Amino acid sequence: MPAKTKRSGVKLQLDSLTPQAYKQMAKKHEPSRPVLKNCLRAFVSGGLICLIGQAIQQFFMANFDMNPREAASPTVAVLILSSVILTCFGVYDKLAQWCGAGTAVPVTGFANSMCSAALEYRSEGIVLGMATNMFKIAGSVIVFGVVAAFIIGIVYIFLGHGGGHI
Repeated sequence: MPAKTKRSGVKLQLDSLTPQAYKQMAKKHEPSRPVLKNCLRAFVSGGLICLIGQAIQQFFMANFDMNPREAASPTVAVLILSSVILTCFGVYDKLAQWCGAGTAVPVTGFANSMCSAALEYRSEGIVLGMATNMFKIAGSVIVFGVVAAFIIGIVYIFLGHGGGHI
């Protein structure tokens, strides 16, 4: 089907374009990405999330007489709960648009992705909607985590840093 471009008025035969020619044409019209600005936003926002996590951990250590190891679990729980609440109110998605990868990397990003899937598919029911689609996202992350931990454990055993019972 012929298409007339706005700039030159030249008619193109879109059906006759090769995939390579289409990629070149699309690349010419693609807007440039502010890579440095996006990296800076991701760095600052990810660091701010980690700073908030550190402040929460210090709060638990100071007010509940916990050591850093004991304060780690409630800190993560508070960060996850905060992320889920912000996702439910639509705030986390707006933050993620501005911050980019800075909100996707920490545990809060994982909680956001699971909560978003649950909210999106809740109309299809609890089991076939929410649970199924929520764990499509979580499944790959959990499997990767288990496999990575296994491989790292094997490396530690061979390096002599772990597995004292072998």
